[in-house]
Amino acid sequence: MIGKVISQLGKSAVKSSARSVKSSKPNLPRYLYHITSTKNYESMLKSCEIRTSLDACPASNLEGVFMFDLKNFAKRWTSTFCNINDHVKVNLASSLICKNFDSIVVLKIPTKTMNIDKLKVRVQEAQNTLNNHYLNGDSARFQTLYTRRKKPIEYIYGENINISDAEKIGELNLKLNLEEKDKILDFVNKRPFDSLLKLFKGTPEEKCIQAMKKADIAEHCLEIP
Repeated sequence: MIGKVISQLGKSAVKSSARSVKSSKPNLPRYLYHITSTKNYESMLKSCEIRTSLDACPASNLEGVFMFDLKNFAKRWTSTFCNINDHVKVNLASSLICKNFDSIVVLKIPTKTMNIDKLKVRVQEAQNTLNNHYLNGDSARFQTLYTRRKKPIEYIYGENINISDAEKIGELNLKLNLEEKDKILDFVNKRPFDSLLKLFKGTPEEKCIQAMKKADIAEHCLEIP
């Protein structure tokens, strides 16, 4: 009789543990940040959604809402480079200028509103490789495997996000003068934190960015993992 009770308790514990593993969220950042143009943001307000988009890399199968936690947002903005042609590598700030995003918006989205099974993670340099594993990422349940590598990462949510779950916390008008694009690109590449601080001006995130700047968090992460 005692053995039967112990067996039943054991089965119950296993089932409870399995449910816990399945339902629990990994140690995700409290918030993720999505950057877009002011024009796109106005469209989001009309549709009431942040809609998914295809990955810019044609070799990738990813479609989703692309986001960063604050630390990786700073790394991507300041020093994680991507190719725009065979000779030029630019950070996120510069690439926005190249796309003529003269006004950009940052949205802050709590991860508690997200379905963890819809969230993926990958290294930011993935678009520079044809390795399908890196390109298409892994479930965010395994995000600690990425953070341990200390490589800049990004998150991709696989379905539209309700705009009511997002908060607009920053807007930056780059005041782009196309005739001075080269000068602006040079400025943003050499002093990227200046524009980043303007983007987050007046927010709690601004203090974090200042701390990152002081700690010289920027790294030239050109190596493909």
